[in-house]
Amino acid sequence: MDKRTKSILSRLRLLLSLLTLTMTTAQFSLAQQTITSAALSGRVEDAAAAILPGATVTATNLQTHFTQAAATDQKGEFRFTYLPVGTYQLKISAQGFEQAQRQFTLVLGQAPHVVLRLTVAGVDEHVNVSSGLPLIEAPRTQLATTIRPQEIDELPLNGRNYLDLALLVPGVSRTNTGSNQRFAETSAVPGQGLSIAGQRNLNNSFIVDGVSANDDAADLTGTYYSQDVIREFQVVTSGGIAEFGRASSGIVNILTQSGTNDLNGRLYGFLRNQRFDARNPLAPSKDPLTQAQYGVTLSGPIKRDQTFIFGNFEQTRRNDASVITISPAAVVTINNRLRQVSYPGASIETGLIPSGVDTTNLFARIDHRTGSKNFLTARYSFYDIAATNSRNVGGLNALSRSTALENTDQTFLMSNVTTISSRTLNEARFQFTRSRLKAPVNDIVGPAVNISGVANLGTATFSPLARDIDLFELVDNISTQRGNHSLKVGIDLLHNRVHILFPGAIQGVYTFSSLDNFLSGNYTTFQQAFGEPGQVQTNPNIGLFIQDEWRPRRDLTINVGLRHDAQFLPAPIETDGNNFAPRLGVAYSPNARTVIRGSFGIYFDRLPLRATSNALQRDGSKYIVAQFSPTQNGAPVFPGTLAVQPNNLATKPNITRIDPDITTSYSEQLSIQLERELPAEVLLSVGYLHLRGLHLIVSRNVNVPRFPASAGVPNLGRPDPNLGNIARFESSGVSRYNGLITSLNKRAGRWASVRTSYTFSRAIDDTGNFFFSTPQNNFDLLDEMGLSDNDQRHRLVLSGTFEAPRDEGIDSALRDFQLSYIFTYASRLPFNILLGSDRNFDTNNNDRPLGVGRNTGRGFDFASFDLRLARRFQLTERTAVQVIAEGFNLFNRANLGVPNNTYGGGALAAPTFGQATVAFDARQFQFGLRFSF
Repeated sequence: MDKRTKSILSRLRLLLSLLTLTMTTAQFSLAQQTITSAALSGRVEDAAAAILPGATVTATNLQTHFTQAAATDQKGEFRFTYLPVGTYQLKISAQGFEQAQRQFTLVLGQAPHVVLRLTVAGVDEHVNVSSGLPLIEAPRTQLATTIRPQEIDELPLNGRNYLDLALLVPGVSRTNTGSNQRFAETSAVPGQGLSIAGQRNLNNSFIVDGVSANDDAADLTGTYYSQDVIREFQVVTSGGIAEFGRASSGIVNILTQSGTNDLNGRLYGFLRNQRFDARNPLAPSKDPLTQAQYGVTLSGPIKRDQTFIFGNFEQTRRNDASVITISPAAVVTINNRLRQVSYPGASIETGLIPSGVDTTNLFARIDHRTGSKNFLTARYSFYDIAATNSRNVGGLNALSRSTALENTDQTFLMSNVTTISSRTLNEARFQFTRSRLKAPVNDIVGPAVNISGVANLGTATFSPLARDIDLFELVDNISTQRGNHSLKVGIDLLHNRVHILFPGAIQGVYTFSSLDNFLSGNYTTFQQAFGEPGQVQTNPNIGLFIQDEWRPRRDLTINVGLRHDAQFLPAPIETDGNNFAPRLGVAYSPNARTVIRGSFGIYFDRLPLRATSNALQRDGSKYIVAQFSPTQNGAPVFPGTLAVQPNNLATKPNITRIDPDITTSYSEQLSIQLERELPAEVLLSVGYLHLRGLHLIVSRNVNVPRFPASAGVPNLGRPDPNLGNIARFESSGVSRYNGLITSLNKRAGRWASVRTSYTFSRAIDDTGNFFFSTPQNNFDLLDEMGLSDNDQRHRLVLSGTFEAPRDEGIDSALRDFQLSYIFTYASRLPFNILLGSDRNFDTNNNDRPLGVGRNTGRGFDFASFDLRLARRFQLTERTAVQVIAEGFNLFNRANLGVPNNTYGGGALAAPTFGQATVAFDARQFQFGLRFSF
């Protein structure tokens, strides 16, 4: 038995011992933390703080009239284990006491514990009415932030992209991709990705209504919804309960809207035009932007108090441009050379090139209650997108390098919550998702041309051109109350069928280390692929968990759990069956205004199916890559390509493999947080988050030539002389994150609500942001240890809303105005300084100058202020119209992307080194109108 297995079994035995211990202790009732709803527990006392057993507590949802009742036990305790999010009225009654009421709103994942007091009948003539919940969530053990529905609806979100709400949370930042392209590879969801705790964006998991919303091909977020569909938005940054799995970093947990007893709806439209915008700082003229986003939402009862429907339809029509920053002098020089050699592809250009995006979203959800035992939900979503020049374009990438994007996602979900008894309930969910994506290239001729630090042109070769996914998922969880324990066990069965089309270098790829070498035809490498361009695979997954939320004392909550995940991948990959993940969380509340949380846990990830597809497709049996240097026999002369696959021994094919014993990456997470309620309903939290990532997937060349090609014998000294490069995916990367995370939040009051977050952190690792990142020295991964691509030392986000109350003392000119804002400051991201040539002769141009460590360059900081001004006009008792004006990057700050990282081979840096190649949006304005009834 190896050390890893012994360690896992040791942790498992310890966890089982803890579970056994918790089941033998004293009595207490608790409402368990949940991922699709809310829960509530509490204690009923008299005016002298004596407990009141036998009191009746009734919770009624004011939107649906859904009612649950409970009686307090001998300790005066009551519990509601499942409450759909919304506004509730709580009624408390006991013989001989006046009935009391309390009104409050529950949000996703909330599990507050309240103390309710009754007065003796006849002593007080008035019913005791109070509202709101304590700001402190004393039983919660995980570090989680929930963005409330008002914030989702009122804050200025550029492009109405609800995923940007995650950036309001401490410990969350944008992924450093080195560009600002709208769509990541194999994904039709706009945005650059999210880094939680400094990790790769593929280490997160996205959950919508309790089921997976991931694109498992690239481990990115899956389908996309209208902002009006999102009701609750939660980010778990650390300490996630055992119900959360398949992510080693963070969880984005989303709940969609549902219908109510009130028939209501909304018609809305938002418009943009370049006349109101500023010029991109790297563009010669304004971006010719026009955009229209419009939609309709309808919600109401099919049968009051029993069946409800919610629907949304939204479209976006956007015409804009990307900015190519290849220098004009280089454009002239390159085009002259292309004409001279009769290059078959298109010439290149610089400046603005047109692009556009058209999207359609359709969403429908029905909620139905059958008696008091079953709550059924069914929903269907449709997302379609067509985009031109949407990927791999801009910066140093010419128009010919770009691809379009065509995608259709459809998802069907059914779920049922069954109340088995007053102590036990079952949650069952099923989903089917069908996703079809294409990314046709602009240049169908090729070949591709890369000139380090100068320009990239010709056909796109670095990412798939199509991706199809059929996903089936079945989830079943059962939870029960046993004394002072809230137990939950569950199973998650998920099956992917994935087809990825990745032709890669089939049209040929030339790489030049400098513009001079391009002009002379002296390329560093030429690659051309032959064989099958696609791969089909199936991917069953199973997740099992058990968790126990135990409250041995009124001021102490202990959450202990164990999760096991298994991902079954095609041969020759062996299933990693040791993925046991213990979790432990503690929350101690010495008083009603303070809570201290701590957690430790193991969090296993999943292997991206892009990696397994690459290895299965390119193993040398059905797809190979031939690679030449200019001096080899059979090497083409630029811009020629090979008509057939070469068979001479001098040209050894490059292949891709995956370690059959590859280990699933995982993280060890440790967190501690102090939360304190201050006067004026202000909540302050200060925390420390530590994450250590292990067995991160990397790509390493395990067949590197031991001697330089200039020795005259190609492939000299390769371990396998019959092959060229062997890029092997293996689990050898590590990462470490330490962060101080703070927030100061003020709940919506008479005038304002405020949310503030600040993160001071440091992230280091030995691999890049992508799973196919390769080291400079394939024999020394320690040489790669440095700042993470996502290391952002400081990040500050302020957001909130000012709204004049409807008081008679307020000037009528101010009434019904609302001002919302988001201010973001982020310090500089690192970048990797490269020579642009192959210094160590391993056939990869990823070498740094001598003595320069990985990611020692520093780019540019980021600051933006977004503002939304709205005025509401009440037309009738049930109808109103809201006029909206929004400004993004209002002060027009020049926010530059990662700079040109090619230092060059000389003693002095190349003139373009350190210059920005991309810039984020300049100031933009948007105007909107919303009619509601």
